[in-house]
Amino acid sequence: MFPDSFSQPLFLLATAVFSITGVLAAARQNMDVLGLVIIGMVTAIGGGTLRDMMLDVPVFWLADPTYTIVAAVAAALTFFFERRFRATEQALLYLDGVATALFAVIATAKTQALGFSPVVALTMGAITGVGGGLIRDLLTGHPTILLRRELYITPLLLGGALFLALDHFTRASNNLAMNLGMLCAAGIRLAAVRFRWQFPDELTYRAPR
Repeated sequence: MFPDSFSQPLFLLATAVFSITGVLAAARQNMDVLGLVIIGMVTAIGGGTLRDMMLDVPVFWLADPTYTIVAAVAAALTFFFERRFRATEQALLYLDGVATALFAVIATAKTQALGFSPVVALTMGAITGVGGGLIRDLLTGHPTILLRRELYITPLLLGGALFLALDHFTRASNNLAMNLGMLCAAGIRLAAVRFRWQFPDELTYRAPR
């Protein structure tokens, strides 16, 4: 299920971006090229794999190995040209925000199309968006996304909720609802990166000293 205004090349680009950011996040761990390639691939396809396994549908990269090839090539190139990729890390954060929004809203739509409730669909969208990053952080010993204050999951939930609301309560087509949901999630995430948006202190638990 893809929106009419998007094509497979964009999804492959998003896969490559996830793989690159995964390698950059793990590059300080003194890993060999094979280890970093695996980290990159896990980051790129991990979320979608979790989604398809939980939904009990064919795993997307088993049906189309192009995704694994793109993820592996992107990871290998990042290993050999790490300094150049590191110089564009801020730009990659923006691309990562767009890619995450893309996959999260598509996962929300796919889950709903399979007959699950909006709550399950929204949850599955968030799991898909952050799944690869969570696995990457666990493998490399980094603090996971869930332990950070930055707005990362929130934009995905808002974008998915907008899609579901438009799809249920308006006459907007499914594709238009998905596109608007993606724009919402990506816009909030990009603004969070640019302006360093975080949850306020009042909504942040601090352990007593």
